Amino acid sequence: MRSMIGIALCALFLPVVQAQAGSGFCKVLANLKAAADAGDNQELQVAFPDAEAAVATCGLVRELGGVRANFCTWEFSYRSEAAETAFTSLTAQVEICLGNPIATEAPVNHPDSYQLLTYPEGASVGLKDKVGLGETHVILRVQS
Repeated sequence: MRSMIGIALCALFLPVVQAQAGSGFCKVLANLKAAADAGDNQELQVAFPDAEAAVATCGLVRELGGVRANFCTWEFSYRSEAAETAFTSLTAQVEICLGNPIATEAPVNHPDSYQLLTYPEGASVGLKDKVGLGETHVILRVQS
C-alpha cells in the first residue's frame, strides 16, 4: 500500500490537501483536535506524503468517560515494509509537533501484535497487526 500526511475537511467530494512536513502536520493535528473538541462528526482526511500517498478518512469516536477523539487508520499488507515505514514517518511527524512519547505500551498478549506510542495533548500512534485479516494498520488518534 502507501504512505501518508495532510488534511481537509470533507465537503461533498472529500478533497485532500497535502500538508508540508513539520509545522504543516502540526496544523493537521490541531485540526483533528479541534474537530474532536467540537464533537464535529464531519469526516476528515489525512494523507501521508509519498509517491503513492494513501489517504485515510478519519472519524469521530466517543470513548468511555465521554472523551471524543478523531481516529484515522491506514491499512497495509500484513507486516509489510510499507506499514513500518508509514509508522516511523507518522511518529516522526507527531514528535516534531508534540515531543517525545510519554508512554509506550507493551505488545498485546495474543496472536496479533500491537505497538502504541502515547504523546502529550491526547495524541497516539499505533501499529497493529491483524493476522486474521492479513493486514497491518497504522493508527493516529487525537482526542479532545
